[in-house]
Amino acid sequence: MSTTLLQLEIANEGSLPPALRTLAARVSKATAAAVDIHGTVALRICSDQDMHHLNRQFRDVDEPTDVLAFPSGTAGTDNRMLGDIALSYERILSQGLDFGHGSEREFAYLLTHALLHLAGHSHADIEDYANMRDLEEQILARIGLSRETATAR
Repeated sequence: MSTTLLQLEIANEGSLPPALRTLAARVSKATAAAVDIHGTVALRICSDQDMHHLNRQFRDVDEPTDVLAFPSGTAGTDNRMLGDIALSYERILSQGLDFGHGSEREFAYLLTHALLHLAGHSHADIEDYANMRDLEEQILARIGLSRETATAR
């Protein structure tokens, strides 16, 4: 019997297409397996306007961003709230096109990135950045969204 190590609670589920809701479950499962985190994460899909407000309020940056992660400080503890993630749906669509890999990979990448932050990973220096990018790519490859296999959708 397997148990889910990481549970996503999508606050505004209707704002996310069914394919991305399914992908969110695959991403959380692959990330949990890669870094052994346990608990619950609240995920909110936002507009750029909402992300601008959050970025200004919590990071003192007066512009929108693609993803924000707010750790609760309980990573690794079963059945605890690990934190919150806010994703810009507008950025998922536009960056997926800009980077040429489509919205599914962009969504999976941003969610993976945020989940790793909640698990305690950072990209504060060049070595941490390289390690985090490698781990992100390993997780995305596990779910069939490596750079080589991703297509613009």
